Amino acid sequence: MQGENELIIQDLISGSDKAFAEVYRKYHAQAYTYLLRRTASVTMAEELLQLSFIKLWKNVENLNPDLPLNAQLFRICRTVMIDEIRRQSAIKNTETFYFEQFKESSSSNEALTTQLRNDIHSALSELPTARKKIFELSRLEGYSHKEIAETMSISIRTVEDHIGKALKLLRRKLRDSILLFL
Repeated sequence: MQGENELIIQDLISGSDKAFAEVYRKYHAQAYTYLLRRTASVTMAEELLQLSFIKLWKNVENLNPDLPLNAQLFRICRTVMIDEIRRQSAIKNTETFYFEQFKESSSSNEALTTQLRNDIHSALSELPTARKKIFELSRLEGYSHKEIAETMSISIRTVEDHIGKALKLLRRKLRDSILLFL
């Protein structure tokens, strides 16, 4: 059995699509059940399952032939699940913060709040497509710079550069609106 484990891992490391398909066929139901039990969400479990197998494929060179493949896969599933829970928590915290800010300000002046919201939307629409997507992934969806870089196949430095330029534009465009708001 250990020899079979080593062979499948070696096949995976060598880039065998057939080996990956075999691993998926063999373990996807167990991984899905594991994720479903922990998340209690069919949609989330399905998404995490896909992300886990993508992460397995992208990081196949890090597999250890001396460890059981299923243990390594379930460690990946657990890590992906924790990362997603953290990301969703960051989004929720950000939404709560902005909701509270808008709630406080809207009670004092609804017109200014609406104007600021429109100005923010307008400023974001002026960003180049890639910069806008990077900014939204970072600031609105809570992705780390590393996650964005991996998702978009660019360097972390490029992500940082885009976010810096987006913030600079937003500060410039929103300077007057924010002064009115305050």
